[in-house]
Amino acid sequence: MALSIAGSRDSKSRSDVTRRRTEKISEVVAREIVHDMRGLPSGTMLPPEAIMLAKYGVGRASLREALRILEVQGLIVIRPGQGGGPMVVGVDSRKFARMASLYLHLSGATYRDVMEGRLVMEPVMARLAALRTDPADMSELASFLEPPPETLQDVEYLKTSTGFHGLISGLSSNPALNLMGRALKDIYTDRLESVLFAGNERFQIYHQHAAIARAIMSRQANRAEKLMREHMESFVEQSAIANPGALDEIVDWH
Repeated sequence: MALSIAGSRDSKSRSDVTRRRTEKISEVVAREIVHDMRGLPSGTMLPPEAIMLAKYGVGRASLREALRILEVQGLIVIRPGQGGGPMVVGVDSRKFARMASLYLHLSGATYRDVMEGRLVMEPVMARLAALRTDPADMSELASFLEPPPETLQDVEYLKTSTGFHGLISGLSSNPALNLMGRALKDIYTDRLESVLFAGNERFQIYHQHAAIARAIMSRQANRAEKLMREHMESFVEQSAIANPGALDEIVDWH
């Protein structure tokens, strides 16, 4: 067993050397920095330049280019001045959405395509939430069982609606679905939720959210998935009415 592990490590080491020879050094270093960043909280400062130069065994130009790559991707920010340097930003769905929207724009994807993507993902996340939700998380879901005030202001409505879907996304306990689901919502939110639903429709959405929450809290996975699918289908229909023609627009790069 020990020989097998050693062999595996030797193989990985040779692979790393080959990668450094065939890829641009700055890209390889950027990948290594990301590996070391994993698990660090947002706001953590990366080591000083001198330490990073020694750690990654590259020149100053390659290191700085690697950091610029990560900055463009929205994974770090470079703080200027004394005590500054590269700082971890952390995983942000809006930054991921911005990058994805560029690719979607170039591929000719429409906002309808984006919403269809969420229509597929949201029911799956609701199902996973019902199967995986920890009892400690139930209190957050319970807050969506309370009826909203009769005069629900625009900002409160958007916060509540977005908060519900964000919570379900997180409760799925699937980082890939959580990040991509939030990103898809971020892509169309500014365009398709600029025309807000009327009061009666808002209360209908509240009742749909409450029913989904109850299904998840009672661990009825099939029901949670079914209700979320119906909710998302209704949301797409309402969006088409509230934003005529917008669903068939090409996704814009934000």
